[in-house]
Amino acid sequence: MALPTDTSSSTLVTRVLCVDDNADITEVMRMVIDTEPTMRCVGCLASADHLVEKVRRMSPLPEVVLLDATMPGKSPLVAMSELAAAFPEIRTIIYSGHDDPGFMEQAREAGAWGCVSKNDDPSAILHAVRRVTTGNALWARPLGKT
Repeated sequence: MALPTDTSSSTLVTRVLCVDDNADITEVMRMVIDTEPTMRCVGCLASADHLVEKVRRMSPLPEVVLLDATMPGKSPLVAMSELAAAFPEIRTIIYSGHDDPGFMEQAREAGAWGCVSKNDDPSAILHAVRRVTTGNALWARPLGKT
């Protein structure tokens, strides 16, 4: 996937949408992403409800969606599957405290490109975004294991 050019700075910028029901977590994700010159948080959603419809109204589209694995409302795995079907070019990363291999397999089947553990250093978010935007999945280790 070719990264877009940010016309204001003539640098390549990866657009990231954060989805988590915890406002403190989305604020941390936004700050971490926005500290990276090649990334920009283009929005934060408090649920996976209507994710596809909300993304459809975004212009330009995000390249990456960082999605909490456990939220009230629509199942994030269902929302991710719908997003992958509607926008196969968007890479979704699960942000989770889960370390269950069965859950990881479900996430993969739903269209996730990788997983970041909530137990990891926040810089793991940046690493995951960089990795999936280059077309590489991020399933190398169990969650929470460094």
